[in-house]
Amino acid sequence: MKLFKWIIGLSLLFGLSTLGNWIVETFSWKVPGSVIGMVLLLVLLLTKVIRVEWIEDSAGYLTKHLAFFFIPIAVGLMAYGTLLKAAGIPLLLTLLASMAVGMIVTALVSGKEGEAS
Repeated sequence: MKLFKWIIGLSLLFGLSTLGNWIVETFSWKVPGSVIGMVLLLVLLLTKVIRVEWIEDSAGYLTKHLAFFFIPIAVGLMAYGTLLKAAGIPLLLTLLASMAVGMIVTALVSGKEGEAS
């Protein structure tokens, strides 16, 4: 039964991502399809069309193995050694600033969510 629930959750997540990509292609939007898919997921969760219990196991699994998705990026960075030597410090500062903003927003959102519970 747990495997069935996991497959349903994964299907919902990939289905919404695919739907987001289709919407972007159809309307020629300049937004990534995955972002549209996440917005659709948020709307469906807020309206309780999709329950968190349906996707939490699949989402947890994907989050747990998220590091594997960054391996190609790390290998790709090795090919740009000259770029990193020339603009490494500004790139590092930009990455640190964006990471800080992401962490602060996440903390604020999760803090608000915790107060609502």
